[in-house]
Formats: sequence, C-alpha cells, structure tokens
Amino acid sequence: MKLTTHAIRNLILPLLLIFGVWSVAFYFILSDELIDEVDDHLGVYSEHIMRQWLSGEALPDSTDGSNNTYYIRQIMPEEVAMDKKVEYEYKNIYIAAKLEDEPARVMHTIFKHNDGTWWKLTVMTPVYERNEVISTILVATLVLLIVMMLVIIGVFAWVFVRHTRPLYKVLHYLDSYAIGKPQELNNETNVTEFQQLNESVTACIQRIEEVYERERRFIGDASHELQTPLAVCQNRIELMMNDSAMTEQQMMELAKMYRTIGELIRLNKTLLFLSKIENNQYIEHTEVNLNSKIRHQMEMLAEVYESKEITVRLYEKDQWILCANEELLTSLVSNLLRNAYLHNEAHGTIDIYIKEEVLSVANTGDAEALDASRLFDRFYRGQHGKKNSNGLGLSIVKAICEASHLKVGYTFEQGKHIFTVSR
Repeated sequence: MKLTTHAIRNLILPLLLIFGVWSVAFYFILSDELIDEVDDHLGVYSEHIMRQWLSGEALPDSTDGSNNTYYIRQIMPEEVAMDKKVEYEYKNIYIAAKLEDEPARVMHTIFKHNDGTWWKLTVMTPVYERNEVISTILVATLVLLIVMMLVIIGVFAWVFVRHTRPLYKVLHYLDSYAIGKPQELNNETNVTEFQQLNESVTACIQRIEEVYERERRFIGDASHELQTPLAVCQNRIELMMNDSAMTEQQMMELAKMYRTIGELIRLNKTLLFLSKIENNQYIEHTEVNLNSKIRHQMEMLAEVYESKEITVRLYEKDQWILCANEELLTSLVSNLLRNAYLHNEAHGTIDIYIKEEVLSVANTGDAEALDASRLFDRFYRGQHGKKNSNGLGLSIVKAICEASHLKVGYTFEQGKHIFTVSR
C-alpha cells in the first residue's frame, strides 16, 4: 500500500467521526431553535387572544388561513392547582385546508378572568412546515458534508503528494542505483528532514562505492599477481617430473600437485575475467550472430564430452544478431553449454531453442529443481555439485548478461533444467 493511500485511509475515519458528531449536534440544535421559534409564536398568539378575551373584544377567526387553532374553556378552581400554568405538547390536529390530520405544537395556558373565574386557553399550530424545513436542511447539510470531506481528502492528497516528492525521488534513485555506477542525487528541497535524508543516502552510497572499489582492486590485483607465481610453480613441477631419478610415488604426488595448481590457475583466470567484466573493460561492441556461436561451441564441446553420449538438438526459428562484445558472448554461450554438459547424465539430452531474441538451453540431470535464489552466486555448486566445477560458470553468465543488457533466468519443467537468456 502506498504512503498516500495509507495516510488517506487514516484520515477518513477521524473526518467521519468529526463530521458525524457535528451533524448530530447541528440537527438537535436546529430542531431546538425551530421549536423555540414555534413556542414564541404560540406565546405571542395566546397573549393576543387573552387580551382580546379579557377586554371583551371579538376573538380572531380560526379560519383566517394561518392554520392556527385555539379554544377556551372554563375550568374549576381545583383543576388550577393540578395543571401547570403553561404547558407544551405535540398532537395531531385536523387541518381543513389539507383535509387531513397533521402534527401540531400545542400550548396550554391557564389564566383568571376579571370576574374571578379560571379559564384554560389551548393554542395549536401545525409543524409540518418545520419538519419539511428540518428535512431539507438535513439533506443539504449531509450533501455539503460529503462534498467537504471529498474536497478535504483531495486537497490533503494533493498537498501530501506534492510535499513527499523528495521522498519518492530518493526511492527512485535507490531503485535505479547500480553498484559501481553511481549517479548524482538531484533532489533539491527546503524540508530539513528530506535534506538530512539526501545527505544520509549520499554518504551511504559513497561508503558502498569505497568498499566496492577496494574489493574490486583487491580481486583484480590478487588475481593478476597470482598468475606468475602459479605458472612458475607449474613449470618447476614439469621439470621435476622429467627427472629420471624420481620414484613412481614421487611422480604421483607431483602429478596431483600439477593438477591442483592447474585448477588454481583456471580459478584465478576466471576470477580475473569476472573482475574485468564488472569493471566494464570489454567496451568494444560488434554485431554478433548468436546462432553461429552456438553451432561452433556445440562442435567443440561434443568432442570434449563424447564419452557421455549426450544427444544435442538445436531448434532455430530465428536468427538472433546482437550488438555486444564478441568475447563476452562467446564466453556466455560456452558457459551455458558447458554447464548443460557438465551437469547432465550419461545418455542425456540437451535441447537448444533460438526464437524471437530468446535463447533457451534445456538439459536433463538432477531430478530436483535447483535453488534459483542462489544458483547464480559465486562458488555455489548445489547438493550434487561436480568435483571438476568451480561454481563460477553461471556467475559469469549472469555478469555477462548484466554487462550486455540481457536477462537470464532458470526454471525446472518436465524433468529438465532450463536456462533462458532474453533481451
């Protein structure tokens, strides 16, 4: 979930709570105000009727179109003590103009006539207009609140996204960062926290680059410096093996040492080759026909692994011509096919497919899938690694693909290990 979405989700609940409480409070306050207005109107109307009644003037006609209704009746003195002087209530009354009963606000008032008698005045006014007004205002308020909430969320999202742009620039910079290829972080901002973040990221990248540079130099220098001593040792062992005074046991030990040094020389050359790839020392690019490279390597390796009697099939649906370094592509094809031969079983099969700028090499071998998360790591040979494998072949394949802007992947389908190289 994005940070903006998460922030908006956390904002909606407080807004709903605040607007909900405010709407309920507004409704009751508005209802009370309208009731007070109606009660004040009834009070003024009842006073007007009582003045006219007490002065003997003609009382107003209840059919004057105002829908106000009243009646006066005499009450006994004992009722005066039981009833309140002024009392309000709601009840339904018949409205002649509408020919139906409608809710009304009723006011009861007790007053004393000049002759000492007690009278009770009941004044009634319909409140259906009040209810319609409240309903209209309530609907308008709800619509207004919804619009306000949407506007607030929209403004918040706009402000939030605008002010978090430096954060997303840093994230994009880190996503596109490749070790050994640092780029300048252009992320101008006047926010203190983002300025500190820029400084921290820049300092961290610098430390990573320094460590990488020291490791790169060490590997390159060590591999280069080891070549001469190892070659010298190998030559001296060859001279000693030509000495007729050596016993058979000594000759066997020297042969083992010779093979071990040979493996060290190959390992050293491979590490040096990897170091050169990662240092972008293969900059010459030409158009290379991958199909011809594969056919050439197939012929060479078929002789080397002839004893395993492996069946190799090539399916060419397209010609794939790449603009890349020819030496790197030769090594890429060689390592892929060597891997298929080396980890195959006797009388196994290797199927090679070339179509639509995709190269797939599928070989039989172990009945279980390999660990795809570690398969391209250096020196990883799995549970059934071969003794004559140094675990660097697939690492070289991955390094060449990255240098040539290609992708490499691994899958296990129908008992075959499939390595795919694509654009």
